[in-house]
Amino acid sequence: MNKSVRLFYRSTLSLAIFAVATSSYAEVTQEQIAKLQQQIQELQAKFDKQNEDKKVVATSSTSSSDLKHLVTKGGAEFELYGNIRADASYQIKGPSAMYNNISTVPLKHTEAETHNSDKFQSTLNATRFGFNFTAPSTWDHKVGGKLEMDFFGGAGRDTFRLRHAYITFDDWLIGQTWSNFNAIEYFPETVDAALSVGGSLTRVSQIKYSHLVDSHLNFAVSLEDPKSETVTTTGTQNFTTDANAKLKLPSATGRINYKFDNGSALSGRVFITQKATSAGDHDEFIAWGAALGGKWQVTPNTLIRADYNHIKGDTKNLLWSNYAYVFDGNGHIKPNEFNTVTVGLTQKITPKIRSSVGLGYMRANSSNSFSELVQNDSTQNKELIEGWINAFYTPVKAINIGFEYMYGQRTTFNDREGIDNRINATIIYDF
Repeated sequence: MNKSVRLFYRSTLSLAIFAVATSSYAEVTQEQIAKLQQQIQELQAKFDKQNEDKKVVATSSTSSSDLKHLVTKGGAEFELYGNIRADASYQIKGPSAMYNNISTVPLKHTEAETHNSDKFQSTLNATRFGFNFTAPSTWDHKVGGKLEMDFFGGAGRDTFRLRHAYITFDDWLIGQTWSNFNAIEYFPETVDAALSVGGSLTRVSQIKYSHLVDSHLNFAVSLEDPKSETVTTTGTQNFTTDANAKLKLPSATGRINYKFDNGSALSGRVFITQKATSAGDHDEFIAWGAALGGKWQVTPNTLIRADYNHIKGDTKNLLWSNYAYVFDGNGHIKPNEFNTVTVGLTQKITPKIRSSVGLGYMRANSSNSFSELVQNDSTQNKELIEGWINAFYTPVKAINIGFEYMYGQRTTFNDREGIDNRINATIIYDF
């Protein structure tokens, strides 16, 4: 193509010169000369544009070889991300597992307390990896997705599991991800990967619709898998799992968020779901919850986070809660009801060092039928409280090194106590 353009360019120029030089064969006017000059300029512009297009193609070829963004067989662009995480803990007193499990720490003056004291543990199970997908921009709709896995599953937090797996279609999301009732962004930072009292790491199957009202306000509504509960079967004080629990309807959740110009934010959340069983008197009831949380960017280096939850008859939406409900002697369901509060302050000390101090608290209703039925159950707690202080050092952007001291206490409904007292450490490489 370029050779043809050059040949045409030179031929036209030669003809122009020849026409001017041989006036004996044709009379050339000034107007004809100007027209020929215009044609030459247009050809020159076309030639320059072809060279520019060649540069663009070369740049695109270089970008397509960038391994940060790869393309699937279906034409979707995706990127790999994740982290390698090593955790360690020295436990003065605490649970049998390495990570936080405040609701089951051994009671004072028991053999289990002695067995779990003065113990060092370490693991890399919280390591994770994932993929973000984005469909071609030529599509009429905005389509994407996420797939994320780690090795933090199972009762021992040591098995492979699927964390997130969902697709997005404009404002819609379908798949498994954080519950719409979840507010992990308002929980004070911890070294412990399992968080603390009042925290939530709930990921459930759902269909969610989100809408951005303006640059400050947005809301989301969802229908979520309610998940079956670990509950009790009789009023005999010999509590086991209710194998007859029934899930009739999905859990409906709603959330509204407001963001301020300085980075502060405020959110209100609610959920409602039906709980039922085919055991006993085939009883059923409505479980619900409401929450309010936020973060306040006091200064560019000082951040305060806080969250409050009130929940009745549900365990899946918050960590470290009691049974969702128990049965009385007549086979009627008696739900648990409780409140949680978390608050914490994070201070950026230097560009590479930050520190957080936090408090988590849970208080169950101790004057209802549920509390009477679990009065002598040492696995159920009237009160949980934990406090922690930590520091993170970021020598380079991709690496975080953290140390933390955590102290907690649980109190049963008959006022027996258990202590959690330990030092946590972590090193995380994000890739």
